[in-house]
Amino acid sequence: MMFSFRLRLAAAAATIALASAALAEDAAPERPSDASRLAVSDARTVATGRNATVAVDHRTGAVYLAWAKEVADAAAPAAVSGKTADPQLEARLARSTDGGRSFGPSVVVSTPEQRVKSHTVSPTRAAVGPGGDVYVLYNSEAADGSFVGMRSRNILTLARSSDEGRSFAAPVELASEAVEGAIGSPGMINLFAAPDGALYASWLDYRETIDYMRTHQKMPPKTENIATQLRVARSGDGGRSFARSVLASKPVCGCCGTFAAQGEGGPVYAGTRGAWSELKGSVDAVRDIVVATSRDQGGSWSSAVKVHDDGFKISGCPDVSPGVAVDGKGRLHVAWYTGSERHPGVFYAVSSDEGRSFSEPIALLTDDWLPYADVKLALDSKDNAWVAFEDRRGDVDLVRLARIGADGSLAFAEPWPGTIPDLAALGDAVVVASGALAPEGEEKKSAGIEIRIAHPPAPEPKASGSRS
Repeated sequence: MMFSFRLRLAAAAATIALASAALAEDAAPERPSDASRLAVSDARTVATGRNATVAVDHRTGAVYLAWAKEVADAAAPAAVSGKTADPQLEARLARSTDGGRSFGPSVVVSTPEQRVKSHTVSPTRAAVGPGGDVYVLYNSEAADGSFVGMRSRNILTLARSSDEGRSFAAPVELASEAVEGAIGSPGMINLFAAPDGALYASWLDYRETIDYMRTHQKMPPKTENIATQLRVARSGDGGRSFARSVLASKPVCGCCGTFAAQGEGGPVYAGTRGAWSELKGSVDAVRDIVVATSRDQGGSWSSAVKVHDDGFKISGCPDVSPGVAVDGKGRLHVAWYTGSERHPGVFYAVSSDEGRSFSEPIALLTDDWLPYADVKLALDSKDNAWVAFEDRRGDVDLVRLARIGADGSLAFAEPWPGTIPDLAALGDAVVVASGALAPEGEEKKSAGIEIRIAHPPAPEPKASGSRS
Protein backbone atom coordinates (compact mmCIF):
# COMPACT_ATOMS: atom_id res chain seq x y z
CA MET A 1 0.00 0.00 0.00
CA MET A 2 1.61 3.20 -1.25
CA PHE A 3 5.35 3.57 -0.84
CA SER A 4 7.65 2.94 2.10
CA PHE A 5 9.72 5.77 3.49
CA ARG A 6 12.76 5.91 5.76
CA LEU A 7 11.58 6.37 9.34
CA ARG A 8 12.64 9.63 10.89
CA LEU A 9 13.33 8.75 14.51
CA ALA A 10 13.07 12.35 15.50
CA ALA A 11 9.35 12.28 14.70
CA ALA A 12 8.10 10.85 17.96
CA ALA A 13 5.74 12.34 20.48
CA ALA A 14 7.99 15.38 20.86
CA THR A 15 7.14 16.50 17.33
CA ILE A 16 3.48 16.81 18.14
CA ALA A 17 2.26 20.37 17.80
CA LEU A 18 0.36 21.93 20.65
CA ALA A 19 -3.06 23.41 20.15
CA SER A 20 -2.77 27.17 20.14
CA ALA A 21 -5.56 28.06 22.45
CA ALA A 22 -7.91 25.99 24.52
CA LEU A 23 -9.79 26.96 27.35
CA ALA A 24 -13.29 26.01 28.18
CA GLU A 25 -14.70 22.51 28.37
CA ASP A 26 -16.28 22.94 24.93
CA ALA A 27 -12.94 23.50 23.22
CA ALA A 28 -10.52 20.88 21.95
CA PRO A 29 -8.14 19.80 24.74
CA GLU A 30 -4.53 20.79 24.34
CA ARG A 31 -1.62 18.42 24.68
CA PRO A 32 0.08 18.23 28.08
CA SER A 33 3.86 18.31 28.30
CA ASP A 34 4.20 14.58 29.07
CA ALA A 35 1.89 12.15 27.32
CA SER A 36 0.98 8.91 29.08
CA ARG A 37 1.21 5.46 27.55
CA LEU A 38 -1.86 3.39 26.66
CA ALA A 39 -2.02 -0.27 27.55
CA VAL A 40 -2.59 -2.50 24.49
CA SER A 41 -3.08 -6.27 24.53
CA ASP A 42 -1.11 -8.65 22.38
CA ALA A 43 -2.52 -9.17 18.88
CA ARG A 44 -4.91 -12.02 18.17
CA THR A 45 -5.33 -13.10 14.55
CA VAL A 46 -9.05 -13.85 14.30
CA ALA A 47 -9.63 -14.21 10.56
CA THR A 48 -8.08 -14.16 7.12
CA GLY A 49 -9.40 -11.44 4.86
CA ARG A 50 -9.24 -7.76 4.14
CA ASN A 51 -10.54 -4.36 5.24
CA ALA A 52 -12.19 -5.30 8.53
CA THR A 53 -14.59 -3.03 10.42
CA VAL A 54 -15.70 -3.39 14.02
CA ALA A 55 -18.92 -2.45 15.87
CA VAL A 56 -20.17 -2.90 19.45
CA ASP A 57 -23.61 -3.59 20.92
CA HIS A 58 -23.49 -1.28 23.93
CA ARG A 59 -26.42 -3.06 25.59
CA THR A 60 -24.68 -6.44 25.80
CA GLY A 61 -21.01 -5.70 25.14
CA ALA A 62 -20.97 -7.99 22.10
CA VAL A 63 -18.33 -7.08 19.51
CA TYR A 64 -18.97 -7.63 15.79
CA LEU A 65 -16.32 -7.90 13.09
CA ALA A 66 -17.14 -7.62 9.38
CA TRP A 67 -14.71 -8.19 6.53
CA ALA A 68 -14.30 -9.46 2.97
CA LYS A 69 -12.85 -12.91 2.45
CA GLU A 70 -11.65 -14.64 -0.68
CA VAL A 71 -14.06 -17.37 -1.74
CA ALA A 72 -12.44 -20.75 -1.43
CA ASP A 73 -12.03 -22.70 -4.68
CA ALA A 74 -13.53 -19.85 -6.73
CA ALA A 75 -12.56 -19.72 -10.40
CA ALA A 76 -9.89 -17.12 -11.11
CA PRO A 77 -11.52 -13.95 -12.51
CA ALA A 78 -10.64 -12.87 -16.02
CA ALA A 79 -8.20 -10.01 -16.46
CA VAL A 80 -9.60 -6.68 -17.65
CA SER A 81 -7.54 -4.61 -20.13
CA GLY A 82 -4.43 -6.54 -19.22
CA LYS A 83 -4.81 -5.93 -15.46
CA THR A 84 -5.19 -8.78 -13.01
CA ALA A 85 -8.74 -8.78 -11.67
CA ASP A 86 -9.52 -8.84 -7.95
CA PRO A 87 -10.26 -12.28 -6.48
CA GLN A 88 -13.86 -13.28 -5.82
CA LEU A 89 -14.89 -12.09 -2.36
CA GLU A 90 -17.74 -12.67 0.06
CA ALA A 91 -18.86 -10.56 3.03
CA ARG A 92 -18.51 -12.19 6.45
CA LEU A 93 -19.41 -11.37 10.05
CA ALA A 94 -18.26 -12.83 13.38
CA ARG A 95 -19.36 -12.12 16.96
CA SER A 96 -17.43 -11.93 20.21
CA THR A 97 -19.06 -12.25 23.62
CA ASP A 98 -15.88 -11.69 25.65
CA GLY A 99 -14.97 -8.17 24.67
CA GLY A 100 -13.10 -9.06 21.49
CA ARG A 101 -10.74 -11.60 23.05
CA SER A 102 -12.15 -14.36 20.87
CA PHE A 103 -14.73 -14.67 18.08
CA GLY A 104 -17.19 -17.39 17.19
CA PRO A 105 -17.56 -18.95 13.75
CA SER A 106 -18.14 -16.42 10.98
CA VAL A 107 -21.33 -16.20 8.93
CA VAL A 108 -21.44 -15.47 5.20
CA VAL A 109 -23.54 -12.31 4.79
CA SER A 110 -23.52 -11.88 1.02
CA THR A 111 -25.46 -14.11 -1.36
CA PRO A 112 -23.65 -16.73 -3.50
CA GLU A 113 -24.29 -14.87 -6.76
CA GLN A 114 -22.80 -11.60 -5.48
CA ARG A 115 -19.17 -10.72 -6.23
CA VAL A 116 -18.33 -8.53 -3.25
CA LYS A 117 -16.01 -5.54 -3.75
CA SER A 118 -13.87 -4.30 -0.88
CA HIS A 119 -11.28 -1.54 -0.72
CA THR A 120 -9.49 0.31 2.06
CA VAL A 121 -11.91 3.27 2.00
CA SER A 122 -14.94 1.27 0.88
CA PRO A 123 -14.93 -1.86 3.04
CA THR A 124 -17.61 -4.19 4.33
CA ARG A 125 -19.21 -2.04 7.05
CA ALA A 126 -20.67 -3.33 10.34
CA ALA A 127 -23.09 -1.37 12.55
CA VAL A 128 -25.35 -2.18 15.51
CA GLY A 129 -28.66 -0.43 16.13
CA PRO A 130 -29.83 0.68 19.59
CA GLY A 131 -32.19 -2.31 19.75
CA GLY A 132 -29.45 -4.83 18.95
CA ASP A 133 -30.10 -5.41 15.24
CA VAL A 134 -26.85 -6.01 13.36
CA TYR A 135 -26.26 -4.48 9.93
CA VAL A 136 -23.65 -5.10 7.24
CA LEU A 137 -23.30 -2.72 4.28
CA TYR A 138 -21.25 -3.82 1.28
CA ASN A 139 -20.72 -3.32 -2.44
CA SER A 140 -20.79 -5.93 -5.18
CA GLU A 141 -20.27 -5.95 -8.92
CA ALA A 142 -23.28 -5.14 -11.11
CA ALA A 143 -24.76 -8.37 -12.43
CA ASP A 144 -25.26 -6.85 -15.88
CA GLY A 145 -21.49 -6.49 -16.32
CA SER A 146 -21.67 -2.70 -16.74
CA PHE A 147 -18.60 -0.56 -16.11
CA VAL A 148 -17.80 2.99 -15.03
CA GLY A 149 -14.59 3.77 -16.84
CA MET A 150 -12.28 0.82 -16.17
CA ARG A 151 -14.16 -0.39 -13.08
CA SER A 152 -17.23 -2.56 -12.78
CA ARG A 153 -20.31 -0.67 -11.61
CA ASN A 154 -21.14 -1.00 -7.92
CA ILE A 155 -24.36 -2.31 -6.38
CA LEU A 156 -24.85 -1.18 -2.78
CA THR A 157 -26.49 -3.71 -0.44
CA LEU A 158 -27.54 -3.85 3.21
CA ALA A 159 -28.03 -7.08 5.15
CA ARG A 160 -29.86 -7.13 8.51
CA SER A 161 -29.77 -9.64 11.37
CA SER A 162 -32.23 -9.72 14.27
CA ASP A 163 -30.58 -12.67 16.03
CA GLU A 164 -27.15 -11.28 16.94
CA GLY A 165 -25.57 -12.04 13.59
CA ARG A 166 -26.47 -15.73 13.45
CA SER A 167 -28.55 -15.30 10.28
CA PHE A 168 -29.50 -12.50 7.90
CA ALA A 169 -32.69 -11.49 6.13
CA ALA A 170 -32.70 -11.11 2.35
CA PRO A 171 -30.40 -8.19 1.47
CA VAL A 172 -31.82 -4.84 0.43
CA GLU A 173 -30.38 -2.83 -2.47
CA LEU A 174 -29.75 0.86 -1.87
CA ALA A 175 -29.48 3.58 -4.51
CA SER A 176 -31.17 1.52 -7.21
CA GLU A 177 -32.21 3.21 -10.45
CA ALA A 178 -35.86 2.64 -9.52
CA VAL A 179 -35.44 4.61 -6.27
CA GLU A 180 -32.90 7.22 -7.38
CA GLY A 181 -34.20 7.94 -10.86
CA ALA A 182 -30.60 7.72 -12.08
CA ILE A 183 -27.99 5.04 -12.71
CA GLY A 184 -25.31 5.19 -10.07
CA SER A 185 -22.29 3.32 -8.78
CA PRO A 186 -21.97 4.08 -5.06
CA GLY A 187 -18.42 4.07 -3.74
CA MET A 188 -16.56 4.86 -0.51
CA ILE A 189 -19.52 3.61 1.51
CA ASN A 190 -20.28 4.09 5.18
CA LEU A 191 -23.11 3.15 7.53
CA PHE A 192 -24.20 4.86 10.74
CA ALA A 193 -26.82 3.55 13.17
CA ALA A 194 -28.37 6.61 14.85
CA PRO A 195 -29.48 6.75 18.51
CA ASP A 196 -33.15 6.85 17.45
CA GLY A 197 -32.81 3.65 15.41
CA ALA A 198 -32.57 5.30 11.99
CA LEU A 199 -29.82 4.24 9.60
CA TYR A 200 -27.81 6.63 7.46
CA ALA A 201 -25.82 5.29 4.51
CA SER A 202 -23.33 7.67 2.92
CA TRP A 203 -21.37 7.25 -0.29
CA LEU A 204 -19.66 8.97 -3.17
CA ASP A 205 -21.92 9.10 -6.21
CA TYR A 206 -20.78 9.20 -9.83
CA ARG A 207 -24.13 9.63 -11.56
CA GLU A 208 -22.98 12.76 -13.40
CA THR A 209 -20.07 10.83 -14.92
CA ILE A 210 -22.28 7.87 -15.82
CA ASP A 211 -24.88 10.11 -17.46
CA TYR A 212 -22.18 11.82 -19.54
CA MET A 213 -20.70 8.49 -20.60
CA ARG A 214 -24.07 7.12 -21.66
CA THR A 215 -24.66 10.20 -23.80
CA HIS A 216 -21.19 10.67 -25.28
CA GLN A 217 -19.69 7.15 -25.07
CA LYS A 218 -16.53 8.43 -23.42
CA MET A 219 -15.22 9.70 -20.11
CA PRO A 220 -15.95 13.40 -19.52
CA PRO A 221 -13.07 15.85 -19.99
CA LYS A 222 -12.20 18.17 -17.10
CA THR A 223 -13.68 21.08 -19.00
CA GLU A 224 -17.17 19.58 -18.57
CA ASN A 225 -17.19 20.35 -14.83
CA ILE A 226 -18.59 16.92 -13.96
CA ALA A 227 -18.63 16.50 -10.16
CA THR A 228 -18.49 13.60 -7.75
CA GLN A 229 -21.31 13.93 -5.21
CA LEU A 230 -21.58 13.05 -1.53
CA ARG A 231 -25.04 11.54 -1.01
CA VAL A 232 -26.85 10.22 2.07
CA ALA A 233 -29.88 7.93 2.30
CA ARG A 234 -31.96 7.32 5.44
CA SER A 235 -33.87 4.27 6.60
CA GLY A 236 -36.57 4.76 9.20
CA ASP A 237 -37.68 1.12 9.36
CA GLY A 238 -34.59 -0.66 10.58
CA GLY A 239 -32.96 -1.13 7.19
CA ARG A 240 -35.90 -2.80 5.48
CA SER A 241 -36.01 0.06 2.99
CA PHE A 242 -34.22 3.33 2.27
CA ALA A 243 -35.56 6.63 1.02
CA ARG A 244 -34.13 8.27 -2.06
CA SER A 245 -30.72 9.70 -1.31
CA VAL A 246 -30.14 13.43 -0.83
CA LEU A 247 -27.18 15.42 -2.12
CA ALA A 248 -25.12 16.50 0.88
CA SER A 249 -22.18 18.17 -0.90
CA LYS A 250 -20.37 18.55 -4.21
CA PRO A 251 -17.80 18.66 -5.65
CA VAL A 252 -15.92 16.19 -3.49
CA CYS A 253 -12.81 14.06 -3.84
CA GLY A 254 -13.59 11.00 -5.93
CA CYS A 255 -11.94 8.26 -3.84
CA CYS A 256 -11.81 9.24 -0.14
CA GLY A 257 -13.92 7.80 2.63
CA THR A 258 -17.30 9.20 3.68
CA PHE A 259 -18.97 9.43 7.09
CA ALA A 260 -22.26 10.13 8.84
CA ALA A 261 -22.72 10.79 12.56
CA GLN A 262 -25.31 12.04 15.04
CA GLY A 263 -25.66 12.57 18.77
CA GLU A 264 -28.75 12.01 20.88
CA GLY A 265 -31.45 14.36 19.56
CA GLY A 266 -28.95 16.43 17.58
CA PRO A 267 -28.33 17.19 13.91
CA VAL A 268 -26.96 14.65 11.46
CA TYR A 269 -23.49 15.23 10.03
CA ALA A 270 -22.04 13.91 6.80
CA GLY A 271 -18.74 14.58 5.14
CA THR A 272 -15.72 13.49 3.18
CA ARG A 273 -12.75 15.19 1.52
CA GLY A 274 -13.69 18.12 -0.68
CA ALA A 275 -12.25 18.85 -4.11
CA TRP A 276 -12.44 22.59 -4.64
CA SER A 277 -10.61 24.54 -7.33
CA GLU A 278 -9.97 27.50 -5.09
CA LEU A 279 -6.29 28.34 -5.60
CA LYS A 280 -5.79 30.83 -8.41
CA GLY A 281 -3.51 29.54 -11.13
CA SER A 282 -3.52 25.94 -9.86
CA VAL A 283 -4.92 23.05 -11.87
CA ASP A 284 -4.94 20.83 -8.77
CA ALA A 285 -7.95 20.73 -6.47
CA VAL A 286 -7.76 21.54 -2.75
CA ARG A 287 -8.72 18.38 -0.87
CA ASP A 288 -9.57 19.32 2.71
CA ILE A 289 -12.05 17.55 5.00
CA VAL A 290 -15.57 19.03 4.86
CA VAL A 291 -18.72 18.53 6.96
CA ALA A 292 -22.34 19.23 6.01
CA THR A 293 -25.13 19.39 8.61
CA SER A 294 -28.78 18.33 8.43
CA ARG A 295 -31.38 19.39 10.97
CA ASP A 296 -34.27 17.50 9.37
CA GLN A 297 -33.04 13.89 9.51
CA GLY A 298 -31.14 14.09 6.25
CA GLY A 299 -33.90 15.74 4.24
CA SER A 300 -31.69 18.72 3.42
CA TRP A 301 -28.10 19.74 4.08
CA SER A 302 -26.22 22.93 4.86
CA SER A 303 -23.32 24.09 2.75
CA ALA A 304 -20.26 22.06 3.63
CA VAL A 305 -17.79 23.62 6.09
CA LYS A 306 -14.07 22.91 6.17
CA VAL A 307 -12.87 21.32 9.38
CA HIS A 308 -9.62 23.21 8.86
CA ASP A 309 -8.14 25.22 6.01
CA ASP A 310 -5.21 22.90 5.34
CA GLY A 311 -4.81 23.81 1.69
CA PHE A 312 -4.01 20.20 0.77
CA LYS A 313 -3.49 20.52 -2.98
CA ILE A 314 -3.02 17.39 -5.07
CA SER A 315 -3.97 16.23 -8.55
CA GLY A 316 -5.05 12.72 -7.49
CA CYS A 317 -6.98 11.23 -4.61
CA PRO A 318 -5.34 10.17 -1.32
CA ASP A 319 -7.74 7.22 -0.87
CA VAL A 320 -7.97 7.63 2.92
CA SER A 321 -10.78 8.21 5.43
CA PRO A 322 -11.31 10.64 8.31
CA GLY A 323 -12.72 9.62 11.70
CA VAL A 324 -15.84 11.25 13.17
CA ALA A 325 -18.09 10.87 16.24
CA VAL A 326 -20.46 12.94 18.42
CA ASP A 327 -20.12 12.94 22.21
CA GLY A 328 -22.69 13.12 24.99
CA LYS A 329 -22.63 16.93 24.97
CA GLY A 330 -23.35 17.10 21.25
CA ARG A 331 -19.81 18.06 20.27
CA LEU A 332 -18.53 16.78 16.92
CA HIS A 333 -15.05 15.22 17.04
CA VAL A 334 -13.03 14.84 13.82
CA ALA A 335 -9.61 13.34 13.12
CA TRP A 336 -7.99 13.38 9.69
CA TYR A 337 -4.88 13.25 7.54
CA THR A 338 -3.59 16.09 5.43
CA GLY A 339 -0.63 16.16 3.08
CA SER A 340 -0.60 19.94 2.96
CA GLU A 341 2.82 21.46 2.34
CA ARG A 342 2.07 23.83 5.22
CA HIS A 343 1.79 21.11 7.85
CA PRO A 344 1.50 17.47 6.76
CA GLY A 345 0.19 15.26 9.54
CA VAL A 346 -2.69 13.65 11.39
CA PHE A 347 -4.87 16.13 13.28
CA TYR A 348 -7.84 16.30 15.65
CA ALA A 349 -10.42 19.05 16.18
CA VAL A 350 -13.82 19.59 17.82
CA SER A 351 -16.94 21.57 16.92
CA SER A 352 -19.16 22.72 19.77
CA ASP A 353 -21.60 24.70 17.56
CA GLU A 354 -23.14 21.92 15.47
CA GLY A 355 -20.53 21.89 12.74
CA ARG A 356 -20.49 25.62 12.02
CA SER A 357 -16.87 26.01 13.12
CA PHE A 358 -14.05 23.91 14.57
CA SER A 359 -11.36 24.39 17.18
CA GLU A 360 -7.72 24.85 16.30
CA PRO A 361 -6.44 21.37 15.46
CA ILE A 362 -4.19 19.29 17.67
CA ALA A 363 -1.42 17.47 15.81
CA LEU A 364 -1.21 13.77 16.65
CA LEU A 365 1.66 13.12 14.23
CA THR A 366 3.69 15.52 12.10
CA ASP A 367 6.82 15.38 9.99
CA ASP A 368 8.36 17.10 6.98
CA TRP A 369 6.46 14.55 4.87
CA LEU A 370 3.85 11.97 5.81
CA PRO A 371 2.53 9.41 3.34
CA TYR A 372 -1.24 9.06 3.08
CA ALA A 373 -2.82 7.71 6.27
CA ASP A 374 -6.22 6.20 7.01
CA VAL A 375 -7.69 7.64 10.24
CA LYS A 376 -10.49 6.34 12.48
CA LEU A 377 -12.05 7.79 15.65
CA ALA A 378 -14.28 6.43 18.42
CA LEU A 379 -15.60 7.93 21.66
CA ASP A 380 -15.66 5.82 24.81
CA SER A 381 -18.27 5.87 27.58
CA LYS A 382 -16.56 8.87 29.20
CA ASP A 383 -16.32 10.88 25.96
CA ASN A 384 -12.59 10.33 25.57
CA ALA A 385 -11.62 10.37 21.88
CA TRP A 386 -9.56 7.43 20.59
CA VAL A 387 -7.84 7.86 17.22
CA ALA A 388 -6.22 5.02 15.26
CA PHE A 389 -4.18 5.90 12.19
CA GLU A 390 -1.52 4.65 9.81
CA ASP A 391 2.13 5.70 9.78
CA ARG A 392 3.86 4.62 6.56
CA ARG A 393 7.10 6.59 6.86
CA GLY A 394 9.34 3.63 7.59
CA ASP A 395 10.23 0.40 5.88
CA VAL A 396 7.43 -1.24 7.90
CA ASP A 397 3.91 0.24 7.95
CA LEU A 398 2.67 0.98 11.47
CA VAL A 399 -0.63 1.57 13.23
CA ARG A 400 -0.62 4.27 15.89
CA LEU A 401 -3.23 4.85 18.59
CA ALA A 402 -3.88 8.06 20.53
CA ARG A 403 -6.40 8.98 23.24
CA ILE A 404 -7.46 12.58 23.76
CA GLY A 405 -9.07 12.67 27.18
CA ALA A 406 -12.18 14.65 28.04
CA ASP A 407 -10.01 16.18 30.78
CA GLY A 408 -7.42 17.42 28.29
CA SER A 409 -4.93 14.59 28.78
CA LEU A 410 -3.22 12.91 25.86
CA ALA A 411 -1.91 9.35 25.73
CA PHE A 412 -0.31 7.19 23.05
CA ALA A 413 0.20 3.49 22.53
CA GLU A 414 3.37 1.85 21.34
CA PRO A 415 2.82 1.51 17.57
CA TRP A 416 2.55 -1.91 15.99
CA PRO A 417 3.10 -3.27 12.44
CA GLY A 418 -0.14 -3.20 10.49
CA THR A 419 -2.44 -1.30 8.19
CA ILE A 420 -6.03 -0.03 7.71
CA PRO A 421 -7.18 0.21 11.34
CA ASP A 422 -10.75 0.42 12.59
CA LEU A 423 -11.97 0.71 16.16
CA ALA A 424 -15.04 0.77 18.39
CA ALA A 425 -15.41 1.72 22.03
CA LEU A 426 -16.35 -0.79 24.71
CA GLY A 427 -16.79 0.97 28.05
CA ASP A 428 -13.66 3.01 28.69
CA ALA A 429 -11.58 0.82 26.35
CA VAL A 430 -11.49 0.26 22.59
CA VAL A 431 -11.32 -2.78 20.35
CA VAL A 432 -8.96 -2.16 17.42
CA ALA A 433 -8.99 -4.23 14.23
CA SER A 434 -6.14 -3.90 11.76
CA GLY A 435 -4.66 -5.79 8.86
CA ALA A 436 -1.50 -7.81 9.35
CA LEU A 437 1.22 -7.01 6.86
CA ALA A 438 1.35 -9.44 3.94
CA PRO A 439 4.70 -11.01 3.04
CA GLU A 440 6.69 -9.19 0.39
CA GLY A 441 5.38 -9.99 -3.07
CA GLU A 442 1.98 -11.10 -1.75
CA GLU A 443 0.49 -7.68 -1.00
CA LYS A 444 -2.59 -8.32 -3.16
CA LYS A 445 -3.51 -11.45 -1.23
CA SER A 446 -5.69 -11.43 1.88
CA ALA A 447 -3.66 -11.35 5.08
CA GLY A 448 -4.61 -11.87 8.71
CA ILE A 449 -7.03 -9.61 10.59
CA GLU A 450 -5.68 -8.79 14.03
CA ILE A 451 -7.57 -7.65 17.11
CA ARG A 452 -6.09 -5.65 19.98
CA ILE A 453 -7.80 -4.23 23.04
CA ALA A 454 -6.56 -0.90 24.36
CA HIS A 455 -7.16 0.52 27.84
CA PRO A 456 -6.57 3.97 29.30
CA PRO A 457 -3.33 4.63 31.17
CA ALA A 458 -3.19 3.25 34.69
CA PRO A 459 -3.53 5.95 37.33
CA GLU A 460 -0.30 7.02 38.91
CA PRO A 461 0.25 5.49 42.37
CA LYS A 462 -0.29 7.85 45.24
CA ALA A 463 2.77 9.00 47.09
CA SER A 464 3.47 7.27 50.37
CA GLY A 465 1.59 8.92 53.22
CA SER A 466 -0.77 10.84 50.93
CA ARG A 467 -4.33 11.36 52.09
CA SER A 468 -7.15 9.71 50.08
